[in-house]
Amino acid sequence: MEFNERLVHEVIEAVREQLRKEATERLRDVYLVGDIEKDSARAVIERLRELAAESAKPITLYINSAGGNVTDGLAIHDVVRHLVWQGIEVTIVVQGMAYSMGSVVLQAASPGARLAFPHSWIMIHEPAKWAGWQSTSAAAQHLDRLKQMQAQIYRILAARSGKPLGRIIRDTKRTDFYLDAQHALDYGLIDRILVQDALLVESRTERGGGVEEKAAAEGPLADDPAREEVAEPAAAEDERRAGKAKRRLDPQAEP
Repeated sequence: MEFNERLVHEVIEAVREQLRKEATERLRDVYLVGDIEKDSARAVIERLRELAAESAKPITLYINSAGGNVTDGLAIHDVVRHLVWQGIEVTIVVQGMAYSMGSVVLQAASPGARLAFPHSWIMIHEPAKWAGWQSTSAAAQHLDRLKQMQAQIYRILAARSGKPLGRIIRDTKRTDFYLDAQHALDYGLIDRILVQDALLVESRTERGGGVEEKAAAEGPLADDPAREEVAEPAAAEDERRAGKAKRRLDPQAEP
């Protein structure tokens, strides 16, 4: 009886330990949703540090933010970079949008770990707007600090995107520079686009003086019957036109 009770107790404890382990692994996600300000930044930073203290296993930070305060955004960026420096892999995923300071936080991820869902958007713009100084008089009062912040943010974007500093400044000067996931990938602001199945991409190639357009579709769409229904009539139409052209050139040709 005592042996059976001890065995049952050990089994129960083993199951509990396994559940705790799975919960810990499953919950190593952090969410930055909404405006970036002191409270949201503090919550994200505290959660990141808690997870880092628990173990050195990978952490995933999900972003859906229109941006916010510069210093709060830079604080999150620096904490993520510090964890990466400590050897913890931090993946940052854009789900929805990463605008303004959200796009800067995105750049803090581990190498190759800046991801976005297919319908996400990234936006970068002139750091003066990010600082929240909309009036000329306010900007003038903080001119030196503004220039330092601009330089910091431009360096972050240039370093992670691989774009020349002048290109970053030109693209964001006095405008909001919006990129969908594919254009953000091409620009260098993200490393991969997340899809449920393999993303099929045909690069642009020159053929007979023409250009074959880039085609991108999720795996399931490649086998979509609707695509075959469209393709077959198109092929039949091409064949019919080719036959008519041949008969014009050679009246004796078979129809």
